Amino acid sequence: MSECGRLAKCIFFNDQMSIMPALSDMYKQRYCRNEFDKCARYVVASKLGPERVPRDLYPNDMIRAKKLV
Repeated sequence: MSECGRLAKCIFFNDQMSIMPALSDMYKQRYCRNEFDKCARYVVASKLGPERVPRDLYPNDMIRAKKLV
């Protein structure tokens, strides 16, 4: 699978995760560069639009994502 097209504009990684580079890299490797269709942020953005993705939604928080959509 290719890299997520939303990565460059993802507020979560480009704003909130800048203070935690190791954790950010781990999430990016798993969700942004491999299985972005399993990313909670991607799921919400795809269904509701990127403006409806909560700033604090973690990529692995699929339970919350399913409640939102």
